[in-house]
Formats: sequence, C-alpha cells, structure tokens
Amino acid sequence: MPKLVDHQARRREIIEATWELIAEQGIDNVSVRDIAKAASYAAPGALNHYFGSKDELLAAAYQLVCDRTDERIAHVTAGRTGLAALELMCGEIVPADPLTRIEARVALSFWQRAQHEEALRSIGRTALASWKRQIAGHLETAAADGEIRPVPPSLVAEQLIALMMGLHVTSMLDGELHQGTRRLVTAYIEDLRR
Repeated sequence: MPKLVDHQARRREIIEATWELIAEQGIDNVSVRDIAKAASYAAPGALNHYFGSKDELLAAAYQLVCDRTDERIAHVTAGRTGLAALELMCGEIVPADPLTRIEARVALSFWQRAQHEEALRSIGRTALASWKRQIAGHLETAAADGEIRPVPPSLVAEQLIALMMGLHVTSMLDGELHQGTRRLVTAYIEDLRR
C-alpha cells in the first residue's frame, strides 16, 4: 500500500526550512539544494511537487512570517481594546525577543528582494495595510474611551508603522538596540496620552 503523504504538512515543512535557512544565511546565500537538504529531500527537484519555482517558495516563506505575526497579534489582543491592544500588537511586530529578531532578519531579506519582485512586494504591502488598519482601529477606540488625546488615526498609524519598520532595520545594525525596541514604541504610545 502506498504511503499516504500529507502534502500540506510537507509544504509547510519546506517553507519552515526555507525561512530558517534565510535567517541563518541570508536570502541570497540559500539555494534550492540547501532547502531540499534542510527539508530532508535527497534531490532539489523533489521540491517541484510543492512549488513551481524558487520565487514561489520564497513568497510562501515570507507569507509564513507575516501569517505567524498576525496569529500572535490575534492571540495577544483577544479581548483587549484601545491602548492595551495597541501596545500588545506592536510588541509582536518589533524585534524585541529571539523570535521577533529572527523574523526581522528574514523580513529584511525579503524587503531587499521585494524591490524587484512584485509577489514579495504584494505580501509586504498587504501585511502593512492590515497592521495600519488595526492600529488605526485601536487608536479610534482609545480616543473614544478617553485614553488618548484626539489624533488622526491613519496618520498616527503610518507613523507607528514607520517607527517599527525602522526598528527592524536599526536593530539589525545595532545588536544591542533590540533590548529597547518595545520601550521606544511604548514611549511613542504614551506620548499620545498627553
């Protein structure tokens, strides 16, 4: 009897192996051969059963990073609103702990390629747009509840995203900065109270 293979599980394993290699070696140093080996395949061609190209696999790996961040955001903000939800959400985006620092390193690799690859650019734009909407919603709730002074939610959401994405870059350049990334975001949010 032929062995039953869970293709979705295998696909996920390949994607996991891809983003882990990118975190370790950088996106330009990872080959399909490396990915196949890390995912326990003898030949790189075996990956063609799951992905049509290396670009498709890279896009899936970038999507996984975004999806995991979204899952964590949904988990930590469940049942919370306003500034409490906003601060917890931002804590899952900024590179402040081992997992989010790895994700930031991977995201930076994808941002570099996204300049020339529409699929990656689209994934990044979609994630940022979703985060901006969520941030603006938390700000609107915080203002309605009297937690913060009246602010233009869309503009402040853009500023907060710019701050967090900047922290992705600067924390990769300054290995010690990650210790203060949440503090910087919290300080920005606290300034909205005044």
